[in-house]
Amino acid sequence: MTPYETYILYCALKSHFTTENYDFIKYNGKIKSSADSFEKRRDRFFFAKLSKRSDIKEYLISVFTQNKPIKWIGDLVNNSSLEDSYTEWKKRNQALAYFYSEDLKNLLTNLEDNITIKDDQHPFLLKMFLRKKISLETLVILNDLCKFFPYWNKHLENDPLWNDIELLCRKYRSFLNYDRKEMRKITVKVFNLSDK
Repeated sequence: MTPYETYILYCALKSHFTTENYDFIKYNGKIKSSADSFEKRRDRFFFAKLSKRSDIKEYLISVFTQNKPIKWIGDLVNNSSLEDSYTEWKKRNQALAYFYSEDLKNLLTNLEDNITIKDDQHPFLLKMFLRKKISLETLVILNDLCKFFPYWNKHLENDPLWNDIELLCRKYRSFLNYDRKEMRKITVKVFNLSDK
C-alpha cells in the first residue's frame, strides 16, 4: 500500500468511526482527496511509515475502536500502548466465542437485569462495559442478538456518554464478523434461556 493509499484508508476509517454520515462499507472506503493535496501535507512521512504495515486496516480499526481519540497521526507510529491494544484486539477477535462466553460470566445471571434501566441510571451491562469488564465486541454481539439499543436510546437519549458508545457500537458492527448461531447458543447457555 502506498503512503497516499494509507492516508485515504486512515481518513475513511476515521470518518466512519467519528461521524454519523460516512459509512466505510457503503462508500467502499472512498473519500474526496487528491494526491497533490497529500503531497503538500507535513505529516505524510508518518503515512509512509504506516504504509509499510501489512495489517494496516486491522490496526486502524483496532485504534478507532479503543474509544480514545487520535489527535495526531504521529501517535499511530511506534506507539507501544496502541500496539498492545492491537495485540489484545487481534487475540479477542481470533477467539471471539471464548472471550464472549467469559465476558457473559461477568454479568448478572438474569439477562434482563443486565439490560434494564432503573432510576435513569446506566444499565448494569453498560456499567460493566465502562469498567472494562466486558469488551466492545460483547456489547455489540449481545445487542445484535437481543436488540436492546433502541430501548437504551429512548431512555438515555440525553446522555452524551451513551451517545458516543452507541455510535461506536453501530459503526463497529460493520467490521465485526462472528458466527451468529454459535453466539446465540452461548448466550442461551450462560443465561439459561429457552432456545426458541
